[in-house]
Formats: sequence, structure tokens, C-alpha cells
Amino acid sequence: MKNIRIEMKIIISVIFFTLLLVGLQRYEITQNISEQFITSKKDKNTLLLNTISPTIGLNLSLGLNDANKEYLDQIINQNSDMEALSLTTTNGKNLYRYFKNPNKKPKKECCEIDSSNKLIIDPVTGEILATLHAKFDDHEYQMMLKNNQITTYKVFIITLVLLALFLIFLKREFRFLKELTRNVLQYDPVLNNFPLQKSNKVDEVGIIHNAFISMVEKIHLHSKLLDNVNQSLELKIQERTQELEQANRQLKELSLTDSLTQLSNRRSFETYFKDIYRLAQRNQIEISVIMCDIDHFKQINDTHGHIAGDMVLKEFAHIMKESLNRGSDFIARYGGEEFVIILYDANSNDAKELCIKIQNNLKDFQNFESQWGKIDVITMSFGIASIVPMEQDRCENLIVSADIALYKAKNEGRNRIVIL
Repeated sequence: MKNIRIEMKIIISVIFFTLLLVGLQRYEITQNISEQFITSKKDKNTLLLNTISPTIGLNLSLGLNDANKEYLDQIINQNSDMEALSLTTTNGKNLYRYFKNPNKKPKKECCEIDSSNKLIIDPVTGEILATLHAKFDDHEYQMMLKNNQITTYKVFIITLVLLALFLIFLKREFRFLKELTRNVLQYDPVLNNFPLQKSNKVDEVGIIHNAFISMVEKIHLHSKLLDNVNQSLELKIQERTQELEQANRQLKELSLTDSLTQLSNRRSFETYFKDIYRLAQRNQIEISVIMCDIDHFKQINDTHGHIAGDMVLKEFAHIMKESLNRGSDFIARYGGEEFVIILYDANSNDAKELCIKIQNNLKDFQNFESQWGKIDVITMSFGIASIVPMEQDRCENLIVSADIALYKAKNEGRNRIVIL
């Protein structure tokens, strides 16, 4: 009876010890995976909002609500896990609202990854303009929990099966299992410190001996698999984040650059001009605008073809860009053969000196050749308007003044500089 009692005590101890050991290990792994997933998901959501918030803030500061709607629609199309997105001003006005499934009943947030908020800041004034609230579905999180649960079941099933085998053979060869029992009680899955090697014996003790070794290997293998799953999730999040950043960069370049001359396009000019004009108003700094136009450009297209005309536009754009004196000088293609230059903290004399420099550089480069022969000497006309903008002045008036000066230069015989 004493031997039976001791044997049962050992059997019960082994059962509870093994289940407790595996359970604690599985609980620790599950917690680590869940915490790492939540951290990665929160970082991804935060990075997404940090990436798009500057563009939204710039559009809001310029009053481009339609551009914001188009931009946010693209963001939603690129992020299939986004359930809702809203943009609300500081006074509670809704500028944008999206619900993937409006009829879906809201559920309680599970793990701080369902929603994220971001304050939208004016890039010029630093003023808080609005709040961007995004809500994401927890599909990936639930899948991770489900996969982890299945793996846990497998680990416990394997453990229970091996324990059953162990108990059957333990009763027959109890005296040969003392060493194995001792090593099992000392086993730590974290350290993987199981010292025994597989046995060559074919009896019950040898089988149970090897079964425990296989159990240890499988537990260790499943732990490694769970770690690999977590690493794979992090890599996927990084890849999606990089793809989103690259797409945003490409979209920004396409929307702000003229494809032929590689200068800023008219949309980029209008955005920049409004910002620099407000800055000049605030600081009472003089600002100059130069409108310039290639003389007789239609004749070049009609005589030598549009390919030759495109070549002239590209060369002129390069020469004018290289002629700029300061990093703050801004040049853009305004339309057709017309270009515009903005000079901050510069008067009309400074603008005239720049026009003369461009004229001289154009004289040094008059060797245009086309398939129809050499193109005659090409010149440009310039119209200059300058102002220290007051609060009541409108930025459009400065553009109109420069355009009038350019029109006057054309009427006076072209290849001229006129200051209005």
C-alpha cells in the first residue's frame, strides 16, 4: 500500500507539474505575442496618421477641402482594415466622415488598436485646425488570437497524450523511471535544458523515455513557430508602411511637378505663392513676381514641329532655373510657353537684374537644331510687379500686375523687360 501511495503521489505530481509548466509557458508566450502585436499595430496606425496629417493640415490651411476628400478617399482605398475615418474641426464641424459599414453595431474596443486620433496642425502658424479620428477593424488581431489558441490546444493535446503514455509505462517500470522523472521535474522550456539523449531501448521504458524527449522538442518547436509568426507580422506591417510612404511620395511628386520641364507646375505655384504672400504680409517684406514668355513660340511649333518646341521649353526651363540666385527663389511653368518666378525679400530692381541675367544666359545658348533646320535666335519678354503687401491686398492682384507688364513688353516689340 505504501508503494502504491508513493507511486500515485509521484504520478499526480508529474501530471500537475507538467500541465502547470506548459500552461505557464503558453500563457507567457501568448501574452508576449499579444503585446508585441498590439504595439506593432499601434505603431502602424500612428505612423499612418503621422504620414497623412501634414498633407491634410496644408490643405486645411489653404482651404482645399475637396483636395482633402480626394486624398482621404485614396488613403481609405489603400488601407482595407480601416472601418471609419472622420475629420472634425475644433468647433465640432465635420469636414469628412467615412464608415465602411454604417449599419454595423459599434463594439467595445478590445486592445487599444481599434482607434487612433491625430491633431491636425497648420504647418505655417502651428494652430490646431482639426482632429483626425481613425477606427480600424481587429480582424488580424482576432486571427492571431485564434491561431495562438489552436497552437495552444495542439501543445496541450500533445502533452496529454505523452503524459498518458508515460503513466502507462511508469507503472510497469517504475524503478527505471526515477532518472527520467527527476529530469522532467528539472526541465525549463525557456532554457530548453533537457539533458537526456534518445534511448536505443525498445521496451516500455525506452519508448516513454524517447516520447518525453519528443515532447520537449515539439514544445520548443511550437514556441519557435509562434515567435516566427510574430516576426512575420512585424515584417508585413513594415512592408505595408514602406509601400504607403512610397505611394505618398510618388503621388506628391506627380501632383506638383510639370512632366516636360521638371519645374513646379501651376498647382504647386499657387500653393507656394499663397503661403509666401501671407508670410510677406505678416513680416512686411517686399515680394516680386516675374511673368516671362518665350517670344514667337507658336512660330517655332508651326515651323519646326512640337518636338522642337518641347526641346526649347526644356532648355529654357533649365537655363532659367540655373540663373536663380538664391535658394528661396521659386520658378514654375505657368502654362504653355509662359513661366513665373517669385522672389521673396526682393524689389523690382533685384527682379530686373535677374531678368537681365536670364537674357544673357539665353544669348550664350542659341544653337537649337531641329529636323527642319536651325532655329533662329529665341528671346523672352518679362513683366515685373513688386509690392510690400498690406493686410487688405489680394495676392491675385500682384499676378495680374505682372501679367499686364508682360503684355506691355510684348506690345512694345518683345525681348523687353517692363516693370509695372
